[in-house]
Amino acid sequence: MSAWVADALVVAGLAVMTLGVYGILRLPDVYTQLHASSKAAFLGVSALLVAGAVGGGPSITARVVLIVVLLAVTTPVAAHAIGQAAHHRREPMRTPGAVDESGTTPGSALPGPPAPR
Repeated sequence: MSAWVADALVVAGLAVMTLGVYGILRLPDVYTQLHASSKAAFLGVSALLVAGAVGGGPSITARVVLIVVLLAVTTPVAAHAIGQAAHHRREPMRTPGAVDESGTTPGSALPGPPAPR
């Protein structure tokens, strides 16, 4: 029974990762591509790791939990850093209807004290 569950998780993980690659190729700008790649990396790899834990037994479970927790922490941080770098490089938002709600001008320095008059 556990072999069927592991096989289903492998197929699900591969499907999520394939959709993520399709999103990277199909989506118009770096921000939406980043969203697709980070979600595919976390969800797809997590499904593959859980499949390994189900098929491998209890000795692997602790390692899988640790890896999934580390992925859950590091993936959004890395995506935020890449998105912020793209914003500072003034990468345009090509998605129809996209609105920059950051309140900053891309590539500008951090706001400092006002210049003396």
